[in-house]
Amino acid sequence: MNDEERGFRDSLWQKTAIGNSPYPPLISDTSAKVVIVGGGFTGLSAALHLSEAGKSAVVVEANEIAWGASGRNGGQVNPGWKILPDEITAHYGDGRGQRVLELIDGACDLVFDLIDRHNIECAPRRAPFFRAAYGEAGKKEVAEWVRQWRAVGAPVTLKDERQTQALMGSTFFHGGFEDARGGSLQPLSYAHGLARAAEKAGARVFANSRARRIERNGSDWVVVCENGAKVQAQHLIIATNGYTDDLWPGLRQQIVPVASLQAATKPLPKDILATLLPGGHHLSDTRAEMIYCRIDETGRFQIGGRGSAFSPTVQQADTRYLQAEAIRIFPQLENAGWEFEWGGLVAMTKNHRPNLIELDDNAYAGMGYDGRGIAMATIMGKQLAELVGGEDVALPRERLSPFVFHRFRNLGISWHMILASLKDRFK
Repeated sequence: MNDEERGFRDSLWQKTAIGNSPYPPLISDTSAKVVIVGGGFTGLSAALHLSEAGKSAVVVEANEIAWGASGRNGGQVNPGWKILPDEITAHYGDGRGQRVLELIDGACDLVFDLIDRHNIECAPRRAPFFRAAYGEAGKKEVAEWVRQWRAVGAPVTLKDERQTQALMGSTFFHGGFEDARGGSLQPLSYAHGLARAAEKAGARVFANSRARRIERNGSDWVVVCENGAKVQAQHLIIATNGYTDDLWPGLRQQIVPVASLQAATKPLPKDILATLLPGGHHLSDTRAEMIYCRIDETGRFQIGGRGSAFSPTVQQADTRYLQAEAIRIFPQLENAGWEFEWGGLVAMTKNHRPNLIELDDNAYAGMGYDGRGIAMATIMGKQLAELVGGEDVALPRERLSPFVFHRFRNLGISWHMILASLKDRFK
């Protein structure tokens, strides 16, 4: 079993997931209105929304459902993008920018609405997201976030150092903001629930059916899987995100996959739990070497962060630095036993915006969530479904714009992480 396989198998989510129904491989030729390559949040959301709109959809996944980032992330349903409303409006213009801001504002709501509507058992919690500020630079960053999002009506609240310490159960940070739009869940259970809901609505989902090539048959698209079975469809959606390969020329170069590692303790005693994030918040922080953490539904403390600067791929999985960081921030974890460690790849874009890419006539890709994949991948799937249905969606269609020198991406990631570490030391 290689590092990537262990990164899926050894996760807390794999251990505690609900509704893990096996999905068969595609063994014979079939057809549909839309063929979707990728069985994560994006592809499953697209299949669900297409099927609910009366359009037949087939999903082909190379491994198991949610084998990629959808089954390995931190379980945080985070609001917003890395870039702020002023920059979004400046980039898209006032009219389109307002539509994009409304899309972002409703992304978390869409996740929890789907959970409610389809009775998805995934330990959903609608406690706020908290962004913890470190140092003066961090305090300025969170203040600007609050200023800009409050100006467009978002429910965000600035917190001072004392309030932050009370919310966190830690004296490590110096302020922060609370965003009521966020939440958390068991991500693999959520993916299973999306798959079941899509099937119930009429979609067909196939696992262990790697797409090997894409062909044209007249105006239709044909996806040929590794065993030779084919799916023919009028529309094609590629939803492979951080695990994008060379199936479509140039698409892999659209994003940079970055390793994200996770660690989780054993279930903690009640007296310790009472001192950790007592309001149920999930959080990330403003340092360049950011961590994110929360308490899951089993009473485990879970922390995540980027991989090693000297090996920015998923090396399964040395999370000792994350465990040490957890204890540095929360000393009450000193004697906690660590039970799980795992990792996976998230997809970063050069403009820090999700990309809805028009590959060709009736062929699209949605990717690049910069660590905000639960909410943004879910709403990207809905956008793709609406686009196939002829609607004028909020996200504009983009053309491929690959990273220059993509082959040197690991060297660039390592250098960025080293600089980030030095920057944090001198804050």
